[in-house]
Amino acid sequence: MSKANKQSTRELNDDELHFIGIKAVYTHLIDNGYEVIAVRKELEVNPQILAKKDGEFQLVVVKTRRFPEMGILFPHVASQVIYLAKQRGGKALFASVGVANGSGLTDEEMSKPMKNGEYYINFNGLLPIVEE
Repeated sequence: MSKANKQSTRELNDDELHFIGIKAVYTHLIDNGYEVIAVRKELEVNPQILAKKDGEFQLVVVKTRRFPEMGILFPHVASQVIYLAKQRGGKALFASVGVANGSGLTDEEMSKPMKNGEYYINFNGLLPIVEE
């Protein structure tokens, strides 16, 4: 196998996995009438997506994990994004995404999404982030 083929069949790293989650949520937003204003793909940046719908800003945190897990919103991130949303007069939203290897036949294989592979995306929509 050539070096190019070996590289194309490696498991996704965390940044690549995160970006697949962002792309899935971005597509959902566009398909549902949101105007996407900005996208940040860095893992440590929150929120990742700034959108607008019906004239209101929507700050979207995207967290992505490998099958069988789903992305988790930590309390400190929720607080940060709620604060930013209040500053803009908008809403804070959370998108939990799970990514599975679409070619996997076992749970172990499905938990290893591969670069340039096929994926199953588990995303159940946007959830409001509220203060507790």
